[in-house]
Amino acid sequence: MLGGVFMLLKTGRYLLVLMAAAALWRCGSSPTSPSGAGVKLQGVVLRDATASAASAGLSAQSAKAGKIVVTVQENPSLSVTVSGNGTFEIQDVPSGGFTLVFSVDGVVVGQITITAVGEGTTIRIVVKIKDQEVELVEIETEDDNDDGGDQDSGGDEPKSCMINGGKVSSHIELEGNVDSGTSSQFKLRVNGNRSSGLVDVAASGASYVCNGKKGSSDCKSNLVAEAKVHVRGNLTSCDTLVASVTATEVKIQK
Repeated sequence: MLGGVFMLLKTGRYLLVLMAAAALWRCGSSPTSPSGAGVKLQGVVLRDATASAASAGLSAQSAKAGKIVVTVQENPSLSVTVSGNGTFEIQDVPSGGFTLVFSVDGVVVGQITITAVGEGTTIRIVVKIKDQEVELVEIETEDDNDDGGDQDSGGDEPKSCMINGGKVSSHIELEGNVDSGTSSQFKLRVNGNRSSGLVDVAASGASYVCNGKKGSSDCKSNLVAEAKVHVRGNLTSCDTLVASVTATEVKIQK
């Protein structure tokens, strides 16, 4: 199933990485927290992943990363050690949204925030750790309550928002690349298949942070086409064709 989804991705540079990650999910043994009926998270952690590295094998890559621990910030008891092949699984993560904290050999290297999803949902992510930073490469969601209907359309429930897990008037965090625009208003191409189209970001009132460029006096000037950004804010409107976010913070990645 995952292999089919990943083959639909338009960003070919991650294709081999994601196909290899899908294979790890299918056959890898993942450490888990106590089971329950809430939201389930499945993940793959890569170290400095590239297409060529993926084709060479991910398990050796993961072994070089040291002991990687993933903890849910809102509930530290939900904490797992990433297995030798780079996979992990956590049960009962909060459906209202949560932040994952990643540490390597006891040192926190970064965090990723996942927005609200429905109860009974499985979230699958691929994360890359590079230069002591954490980057979300891919995210997909699957409604485990769907009684065999079309998973892409959510069964008999029509999809109301083009962003998976997006709820109007709620907090949202998105990662991706700037498609066009300026530091006041730009279009965001969201990583992976989380959004079916470009997201309009109103950022005139947002604070800007340049990750890895602490000496930059004008961070906004670094927002150009193809810049990699992390956007925090509120989802002001969303339907199947258009989505708008009012940003409170824009972090320009290195």
